[in-house]
Amino acid sequence: MKVLIYGSTGFVGRYVVKQMINKVELYLAVRNESKVKSIFGDYIKAIKLTDKIENPIFEVNPDVVINLIGILKESKDNTFEYTHYEIPKRLIDASKSVNLKKFIQMSALGADINSKSRYQKTKAMAEQYLISSGLDYVIFRPSIIFGKEQKLFEDFKKYSKIAPFFLAPCDAKVQPVNVYDVAECFEKATTTDVKNEIFELCGNKVVNYKELFEFALKYLNIKRPVIPVPKKAFLFMIPAFSLMPDPIMTLDQYYMLQEDNVCSGNYKGVKDLLGSVRDAFVF
Repeated sequence: MKVLIYGSTGFVGRYVVKQMINKVELYLAVRNESKVKSIFGDYIKAIKLTDKIENPIFEVNPDVVINLIGILKESKDNTFEYTHYEIPKRLIDASKSVNLKKFIQMSALGADINSKSRYQKTKAMAEQYLISSGLDYVIFRPSIIFGKEQKLFEDFKKYSKIAPFFLAPCDAKVQPVNVYDVAECFEKATTTDVKNEIFELCGNKVVNYKELFEFALKYLNIKRPVIPVPKKAFLFMIPAFSLMPDPIMTLDQYYMLQEDNVCSGNYKGVKDLLGSVRDAFVF
């Protein structure tokens, strides 16, 4: 089985690739081929990406395409609309031209076409396009994904150098999922006959952001108090955050806080695919 992965060198992508090594014939669509070699060695085939991002699909003629491409914040050249909708749309259109068995899309918990958050809205737009494409598909909606390389840990390392304390929205909740569970779910979706389903990926424990931040700081062995404040308070901080080179929070992320990032129970989850759920806080 030939599997073509987009977004393979990011945080989650590395785990997905390592989970599938020696189980399928892997092809990684990347801009930096030497990066693939440094991460995975010589035994995985890298396909050079150009502006025509769909070309690797025509070159490989894969059985399965996995799209992991995503961003948390926008830049001038990388918008949510382009990254989360235009790119998947082009990949889906190209996949319809080959004998593809399945398209697997990384979405996000909270994806909603009516969301004020453009992150969540564009994730939902891609979902809708894939579902209506006629391709067999699997869509994953994870909550925050925990692993050693989680960006949250890097942010705390950076900001703890200047911040004597941290503020946390005490009235918002998340349900983290272990990155190893996420990677294994992608493997199951690839190698089994699961199709035309949406899965919400969460761990077993729901926490508020104060608890989440305290865990992250303890994991990093950083001693800073975490002060709980209502999420509404962050709206008034956004103008100041926007002046930072790498804002602590954007307006779009504030909009995402308005709904708890927890599994709804309306879709199957990790346990349905794997039979058990790892502790999201042990990795």
